Amino acid sequence: MNSPDDTQSSTVCPGCRAVLPRTEWPGTTKYNATTECAEVSGELLGFEVGNAARLGYLHQLRIDAYGAQHVHPDAPRIGPLFALNGLYMFLERGSGNLAVRTAHGIMANSYDDWPRLVPPPQVGDLTASDVLTAGGVDEVESTLLRWAREVWESWPDAERETVRNLTVELVPERYFEHG
Repeated sequence: MNSPDDTQSSTVCPGCRAVLPRTEWPGTTKYNATTECAEVSGELLGFEVGNAARLGYLHQLRIDAYGAQHVHPDAPRIGPLFALNGLYMFLERGSGNLAVRTAHGIMANSYDDWPRLVPPPQVGDLTASDVLTAGGVDEVESTLLRWAREVWESWPDAERETVRNLTVELVPERYFEHG
């Protein structure tokens, strides 16, 4: 990895603080992320798809961890809330991909006065790049789980409690694996 002061050949992601080699990737991002970090996120998706039998159950968790770590200051209020909702449902309630996506739909259709959630100055230490470069499938799986937990736990208690309360209020109990 390059040092942060090597600005000619690297970038520092404003969301996760990952220092990544500068690339020519033409993508744009809706997140508070450099295009290089968004490219890493895409590569992680590719790794996940290539190992779908093993990692498919973490698909929504990966999306939500990235979203909760890269909250754009001008993002619609629903975005960070949904990312944190997905982390909460997976990590604390045992819900899988389909239950989380269904909960997002239920919530979007039953509420519209979303609170503005303010991320902490640093949303965890691990990044999508750390997950991608962790090694083989076993290491990627365990690092992704640690990354998601770290992102969730880095948010202030009050913000996480807001997400818990809104989720329990709006999402039927059947979408939670355990109580």
